[in-house]
Parts: sequence; structure tokens; C-alpha cells
Amino acid sequence: MRKTKVASAGENVIDPKFFNLVSQVAHFSTMYGIVLSVGKFWHWTGIIVSAGLCLAYAVVHEFWYDSRYENPVTRGSDREDFLFLFAGIVAAVIVFAIPLQ
Repeated sequence: MRKTKVASAGENVIDPKFFNLVSQVAHFSTMYGIVLSVGKFWHWTGIIVSAGLCLAYAVVHEFWYDSRYENPVTRGSDREDFLFLFAGIVAAVIVFAIPLQ
């Protein structure tokens, strides 16, 4: 049986594996949603602009901002986070490029 821990005031209780899973789903779907949504309104111009801006955000956020300001309790791998952000961008471009019948 799994033991449950009760947190006292001010104590951080988090399952790192579950938090990482939720974080990667959020990284992927945020970039996917932004790029695909902008593409629906501005077509390929929107895809190019939003993918470029999202890629720049991913690089700065994961390799500069997180190392300085992210909470050490929830801090994961910068490379893994970046790859999920990048995968969301790539998936949106692929979905947009596939013509619907």
C-alpha cells in the first residue's frame, strides 16, 4: 500500500515524476496551440512568425531564465523541456502542412 504524506505548513510535497509529466504535456500543447492557432488566421505567414517567436522563447526560457529563476524543487531538465517545446512547434507545422480532403 502506498504511504500518504501529510504536508505541514510551508512544506513542499510533490511527486516529481507526475509533475514532470504534466509539465511536458503543457510545454508541448502550449507551443502546438499557439503555432496552429496563429496559422489558422495568418496562414503560412503566421506559421513562420509564430514558430520563430516560439522557438526564440523556448531557447531563452529554458537555457537562460530557468537556470536563474525556476524553483529548484520543480526544476527538471532544460534539454527535455526544450525538446517538448520544440516538438509542439514541429507538430503544429506538420499538421498545418497536411492538406485536408
